[in-house]
Amino acid sequence: MRWLVGGEVLDVDTGEFRRVDIGIDGGRIVELGAARPGVDDDVVDVSGRWVLPGLIDCHVHLTLTTDTGDPMADAARTDAHVALDTAAAAERTLLAGITTVRDVGGWNYVEMAVRDAIRRGIARGPRMFLAGRLLSITTSTVEYYPGMYEVADGADAVRAAARRQLARGADLIKVMATGAMLSSETEDSRAIQFTLDELKAAVEIAHDNFKHVAAHCHALRGMHQAVDAGVDSIEHGTFADDEVLRKMAAAGTVLVPTVCAGELLFRDERAVATMPDHLLERMRAFNDQHVEALRRARELGVTIAMGTDAGTPGNHHGLNAWECVFLHRLVGMSPIEAIRSATVHAARLLRQPDLGRLAVGAHADVIAVDEHPFDDLEALTRVSMVMLAGDVVRA
Repeated sequence: MRWLVGGEVLDVDTGEFRRVDIGIDGGRIVELGAARPGVDDDVVDVSGRWVLPGLIDCHVHLTLTTDTGDPMADAARTDAHVALDTAAAAERTLLAGITTVRDVGGWNYVEMAVRDAIRRGIARGPRMFLAGRLLSITTSTVEYYPGMYEVADGADAVRAAARRQLARGADLIKVMATGAMLSSETEDSRAIQFTLDELKAAVEIAHDNFKHVAAHCHALRGMHQAVDAGVDSIEHGTFADDEVLRKMAAAGTVLVPTVCAGELLFRDERAVATMPDHLLERMRAFNDQHVEALRRARELGVTIAMGTDAGTPGNHHGLNAWECVFLHRLVGMSPIEAIRSATVHAARLLRQPDLGRLAVGAHADVIAVDEHPFDDLEALTRVSMVMLAGDVVRA
């Protein structure tokens, strides 16, 4: 048995820290109270630190590198190269305190091999919930991300493509309801892609198999169609208006914000300098509108689950906790709201009730920071201890 002793432990439901010790056995929390270590028990002293559930990032692309602004620079990588990049990204993510990720677009399924290596203990990384290839209409953007896209035109083709992802071991289905920002010059993020019937086909297959659906959505009409189709989460939400946000709140559709995609890009000189003009123009034109849409989503009661889009240019793996900071500073969340977006709300989206809380029976995924995060949420970007399933991976 292992004990975490001396820390101030966050109850995410009440929003309060309290002095309590955590007993861990078999990778799960078995006691909360005063430590009673036995002779053979391991004791981890976190005195003077603030202890929280491990953070969950609901939107990453572990297979993508982040140092260049041009997506074509990585398009010709071999699968072996991609696998090495993915393993390195997974380890950086875990060491930064992100103990669970939802990857919403991999690369020829190599991320699934990395997940298997992590489960076998021959690589280090977070818990991984994977979409496999994302489902898309025919688009020239496939040239940017040839290992990520599964093209499917028509409802029957979408059903078959969704089944292929599930057969490969996918935990969810990702669909492109609208165009993307980081896409070819001929693709428009304000345009819809999949039709309502195609979206319903993806949802049908996913829900029939007890999986959820993430819908990439910038365009307003695409968001309406995605909610009408019954998707579980809207990714980005750039052009959302009050009507669709109210619809999302009523339907329980979760919004995954990805503020980092713009904010971290503009803080990275190399990524900006190497980004093709048409991509940079889009990111500059719509970043403020995106943030304002997120502010309105919060005000209108939409559930927000933290997601970064880590893997996009300048949005480096391991900087994921900055999303919480941006949700606080730019979107207007309180510190505990931002933390809940990365814990209980994210766990609910993943349908994982044993994640996102420090409670008896929960997975022992734990982080500690040296400063009170309610005083400065940037403390989450400077974790001093990380535990995954009861094993200390950073101390």
